[in-house]
Amino acid sequence: MSSDTAAHPSGAPSSKAQSGAAEATSAGRVPRQEPAPPRPTGPPPSPEPQSGLLWTVVTAVAAVLFCAALVFGATRLFIGDASGDVTDSPERTVSAFLGALLDDRDAEAAAAWLCTDKADRDLGSAVAAMADAADRGFEWGEVDETGRTVGAATVTAEIGIDGGASPATWAFTLVAEEGDPQWLICGIAAG
Repeated sequence: MSSDTAAHPSGAPSSKAQSGAAEATSAGRVPRQEPAPPRPTGPPPSPEPQSGLLWTVVTAVAAVLFCAALVFGATRLFIGDASGDVTDSPERTVSAFLGALLDDRDAEAAAAWLCTDKADRDLGSAVAAMADAADRGFEWGEVDETGRTVGAATVTAEIGIDGGASPATWAFTLVAEEGDPQWLICGIAAG
C-alpha cells in the first residue's frame, strides 16, 4: 500500500487526489452563473430632488438683486438725476426777475418769477412808478446766493439808480416749488 492509501483505509482518495480531480473536471466546464435579477417594468425612478440647493441659489440671487435695487434707489434719491443739466438756481431767478422788472419794465414777466403765495400781486403800480422816473434808469448787479436750506434760499442783489447814490443791497427770499422755474421769489426786503 502506498502512503496515500495507507492514511485512508477506506480507500478514499487523499486531498491531493481530490483537488486534482476537481481541477480536471472544472477545466472542461464553465461554472454555473446566477440568472440576472428581474428588470422593473414601471417608469424609471426619478433622481433624488436637489431642492435644497435650488432654493439656496434662488434665495441668494433674489438677495443680490434686492441689494442692487436698494443701492440704485439710494443713489437716485441722494444724488439725483446727474444726467440732466441743472440750469435753474436762486441767482438765475433773481436775475430774471430784476431784468423783467427793472430793465424790461414788464410786470407780467416779473410776476412769473414770484411764488404761488405772491403770484397774485400786481406789479403794475411798481412799473408805473418806474415809468414816471423815465429820465433815470435802474442798475442792478452782484446777485449772490447768501444761504440755502432744504427748499429755501436767500439771495442778495445791489440795486441803485443810474447816476444816483451808491446802490443798496436788497435781500430776496426764495422757495423751491414744483415746476419750471423751480426757484421762486417769496419775499423782498430793502437793506
